[in-house]
Amino acid sequence: MAEENMLDALAAAKPDLTGLEKLLATETSTLMEDSLLNKFKKQEEAKKLVGWIKAEYSKAKTNRKIEENDWYIQLAFYNGYQYFDWRSFNGKNSLVEEPNPVGLPRIVVNRIEPIIRTEVAKTTSGQPSASVIPASNDDDDLMAASAAEQVWQSIYDKNNFQTNVLQKAEFWRAITGNGFIKAIWDPSVEVRSTELTADPLTGQKIARTKVSDKGDVRFEAISPFHVFVPDMSLEEIEDQPYVFNVYLKSEQWVKTTFKNVLPADFKPTKVSSSEIQEAALMDLRGSDGTRPDNVLIIEAWIKPNSCSYVPEGGLVTIVDNEIVQFSNTGIPYAHGEYPIAHLHGIQNGKFYRRSVIKNLIPLQREYNRTRSQIIHAKNLMAKPQMMYSEGSVDPRKITAKAGLWIPVRPGFGMPQPVPIQPLPSYVVQEVQQLQADFEDLSGQHQISRGSSAPGVTAATAIAYLGERDDAYLTTIFNSIEAAIEKLARQALTLFVQYVKNERLIKTVGSDGSFDALMLSGADIASGTDIRVESGSALPTSKSARQALITEWMKMGFISPQDGLRVLEMGMLKQYYNLIKIDENQAQRENLMMKKLTAEEISKFYQEWDMKVQNGDPSAFAPNPDPATGQPIPLDAPPVISAHDYDNHVVHIEIHNRFRKSQSFDLLPDDVKAEFQKHIQSHQQALQSQMMMQQQGMAPMDNAPQQGQDPNAAMTEQSGMTAQQLG
Repeated sequence: MAEENMLDALAAAKPDLTGLEKLLATETSTLMEDSLLNKFKKQEEAKKLVGWIKAEYSKAKTNRKIEENDWYIQLAFYNGYQYFDWRSFNGKNSLVEEPNPVGLPRIVVNRIEPIIRTEVAKTTSGQPSASVIPASNDDDDLMAASAAEQVWQSIYDKNNFQTNVLQKAEFWRAITGNGFIKAIWDPSVEVRSTELTADPLTGQKIARTKVSDKGDVRFEAISPFHVFVPDMSLEEIEDQPYVFNVYLKSEQWVKTTFKNVLPADFKPTKVSSSEIQEAALMDLRGSDGTRPDNVLIIEAWIKPNSCSYVPEGGLVTIVDNEIVQFSNTGIPYAHGEYPIAHLHGIQNGKFYRRSVIKNLIPLQREYNRTRSQIIHAKNLMAKPQMMYSEGSVDPRKITAKAGLWIPVRPGFGMPQPVPIQPLPSYVVQEVQQLQADFEDLSGQHQISRGSSAPGVTAATAIAYLGERDDAYLTTIFNSIEAAIEKLARQALTLFVQYVKNERLIKTVGSDGSFDALMLSGADIASGTDIRVESGSALPTSKSARQALITEWMKMGFISPQDGLRVLEMGMLKQYYNLIKIDENQAQRENLMMKKLTAEEISKFYQEWDMKVQNGDPSAFAPNPDPATGQPIPLDAPPVISAHDYDNHVVHIEIHNRFRKSQSFDLLPDDVKAEFQKHIQSHQQALQSQMMMQQQGMAPMDNAPQQGQDPNAAMTEQSGMTAQQLG
């Protein structure tokens, strides 16, 4: 009713307003409500907008045909169909197998597949490290930046980004030269939380799961077949006037998802599964993709001043001739960018980049042909063609059976093999030259395949050769880092835009410690400026890293415990877990102290004062004052106290390591004071243990060696100065 009144008022004020102008005057940069969208669809401008989108889609599809043909044949060669090529039949191009009327041997030695697999393995082996730049030096902004990093890590982990998103996108990037990742807000995702309740009859605790919120950031890897742009000469996706994300869905999915904006008797035009991506060309086994059983959906993301029907830009999603989503005052995400990141292949001055496979295909054809010729010559030598005088033998009785007696008619000569010329040496040399050409074009030499170059044994030289191969992929890694930075920034912006209620954000820190925070979008509003560290996506040699760490352990640069932690050797994990027990305990104490509130701290000290006033023995020293005979009250211990079974050296080191972090800097002063008191309790306990050790009263596992200065040992093991230990 309110929308109708607004439209009527606008019409009265300006009678010549069109329906589209009315909506532009009343809507904001969000998706149009269903009721208002149903009214807009009756306008003539809506039909023109649908016609424009369909025409632009058809135009973009035609303009991209050459690139698509390259993608199909590159995919065919990767999958081992290497005797296929584009041929024209009745005016139509088809990807068919080359004829072989003579029946010569055809061998496929697929050298493209391992090249692509190695490239994808390199580009997805590491997780690029990201950090948020605070908006200012204000404490609130510093806390927002720290929280935003945790939000991004949580989103990254929940989406299983490395495996389910990046690897899929990198596959398409390696095959076609173009990979795409889409970052959207999915309102259908249910955020569940678990709460403990007591059974009213038995009193036992019961865990119940409930939906605490809805919606979350979701990433999706998109093949280049599903992304269309109008200007092939613009290299960056953000420079395009509009981008179409086209996909197929079932009729039932469409009717369920957009039921509020589709007519009750809606019957969409069915298209085949090959409308966007030819199924038969994907695997070349004659798949039936012609049966019409899908619905085409075009999602048009439009920048301002790019379409006269949507001058401010926006989002238009159409199903057949029906608009099912519409935003006419800008892209409906606060970041204002296309929610699609482009992973680039080899630069070629165009939007759709080139894959290395395109240059490898001629080499692969020649390599297969040469290897097939060698096999054919080998077959002829093993079982040569025979010459015989006509009538001397019955060729029908000649078989390859061993020990066979073949009768020869008297007076005729014996059958003779046809003379075969041996293959010239340059044929074998050609195979070797083709292998070298593969290495040069792909940038993957022997060192990349796990074997060292002839005569190279020095570790430094081997590492240098590996880096030289990786240099071929520098632009690829830069593209990945830029894409992830864009996606991370958009993910944080979507979190700020849509998460109004606090939700639990769980992460695992770089030191292996667990952390959880209750955050809403407002908590990180000033912390969306996220940056990916340059070069952090580059692969690192595991064996070289292990050798370097082992050398540092020998030279004393790092402790054996730290060395075992970063060696990443599975057989040492169980042993290291035993050593890590003390570290885990100290990290749990860090988490408990970090979560302390001012109320909890104040309550603890009030309770301690009550103990002193009530004469509680635990609040007094065991021996009275020798001068007065009165009990001596003890100073209040820290809220989180140390235990006699703690490994105090490890605890002091872990606590001080946390005190050097940014997270500690953002804590309130009373919590920082609790850290100081807790560490002092460990120091006092450690000094008591060493004094007892010196007196021979008690053994100590982490005590200094005989003849070693205790203070020096404490300083060395805890990483603190003598003054700090004092």
